Amino acid sequence: MQSLQDPIFDQKRQALAVFLHIDAEMLRESKGTLYSFRAFFHGNDEAYLVLTDSEATIAAEHAVSEKLWLICLETLFAYFDIDAYPSDVIGKMKTKEIRRVNEELKALLYNTTGMELLKEKMLSYGNRKNLLADYDQTEHIQDGFFIYRLY
Repeated sequence: MQSLQDPIFDQKRQALAVFLHIDAEMLRESKGTLYSFRAFFHGNDEAYLVLTDSEATIAAEHAVSEKLWLICLETLFAYFDIDAYPSDVIGKMKTKEIRRVNEELKALLYNTTGMELLKEKMLSYGNRKNLLADYDQTEHIQDGFFIYRLY
C-alpha cells in the first residue's frame, strides 16, 4: 500500500503535471486509495492514477476483483452481440447492490478456478489499461510512470 512517505510520490506528481502541461501545484492528492494507491485530482472533473510498472500490475490485479460485475456483463454482451453497455446498470442499481453482486461473483470464482487464474489471464491479454483507465482505456507513459485517467 502506498504510504504518505512514498519517496517517489513527488516524482509522480511532477510527471502528471508535465503530461497535463500544468503546474504541479494544481494537482491535489486523494485522501484514500484506489486499488491500494492514491490518486491525483485536477480540477473538479479529472482524476488520475500515476504508477510504476509494478504498481500498475498490482493495481490492475486489485481492479479485477473489484470489477467482476463489469467484466461479466461486458463478456456476456460481447458474446451474444448485445448492443448495451455495463455502465447502463449504474443508473438503475444502487452501489450497495452492485457490490453485493460483485461479492457473489467473487465467491463463485473462489470456489471454482480461483481469482488468481482470472487475474493472470486478464493481464496476459494486456487488459491493464482497460482495468485502470475508466475514462479512456488508455495507458500513457510519462517520465517512466504509467498514467491512467479515472474520470
